[in-house]
Amino acid sequence: MNTKASRPTAPTVARWILARELRRLRGDRPFNEVVKLARTQASSLSRWESGKADGQVPGVHSLERLLAQYEVGPDEVARIMELREIARTAGWWQGHDVDKHYGTYIGLEEAASEISTFETQIVPGLFQTEDYARAVIRAVHAVNHTPTADIEDRVQVRMRRQAAWEERGAPHVWAIIGEAAIRQQAGGVPTMRGQLQRLLELSDMQERVTLQVLPFTAGSHSAMEMACFTVLDVTDAGLASVNIEGPTANLFLDSPSDVAHYRRIFEHLRKAALNTPDSQALIARLKKGFE
Repeated sequence: MNTKASRPTAPTVARWILARELRRLRGDRPFNEVVKLARTQASSLSRWESGKADGQVPGVHSLERLLAQYEVGPDEVARIMELREIARTAGWWQGHDVDKHYGTYIGLEEAASEISTFETQIVPGLFQTEDYARAVIRAVHAVNHTPTADIEDRVQVRMRRQAAWEERGAPHVWAIIGEAAIRQQAGGVPTMRGQLQRLLELSDMQERVTLQVLPFTAGSHSAMEMACFTVLDVTDAGLASVNIEGPTANLFLDSPSDVAHYRRIFEHLRKAALNTPDSQALIARLKKGFE
């Protein structure tokens, strides 16, 4: 993740920038020495320097002691304290059953200017109809016997994400979807018919969406060893992060080398996938088969 001076309004972005700033200010000072002089704990300093889901925003007095140790000037202290205040703001999702990793993802999604996402098995969350989302979430959580009310809450969170995206008119989403995702009859024929119609509608919104299907005929490709990944670019704040989601793990990779690696994978996928008109033709053909 790269950073530059900015005044972010998104709490998640502010938290990531604050963490990176604290790590930058520590410089080459010995970690344990800073812990001792700032009268804190090693685990606390580690969390303060992590903008990810495991991170933590320091308290006012803890941050003041830390900045004093770093001999930070008054203007920079004011800027960092402002970052802290923004980072502490609660996101709308915090009133729902959303874990920290998912909350971090939603925050970055809402601040992003560009999203590049690859999904092999399911339609991306921002593109799902409510019926399709409910079918997917119910199936995924069936192994844990998740209560119906909790499943419905997750569905509504997904719909709220979509509403926020539509209201903002951003970010632009470039989605590459595996052919399996549009053939798998999640929720049954009527649900898939509605979902494919939704994809066709979105694919016409070319100022907001670029949609490609990676067909079975593409053969071997650069992402065969993974089910999905998403690159989130928050241009205004100079941030970029890769999210890799799995059934028991949700990772954020923000080193420049990791981000560059996944950008290269996405570029290879883009070249292997059908262009938008051909993708639309395939989706329309499959939709007709559901009628």
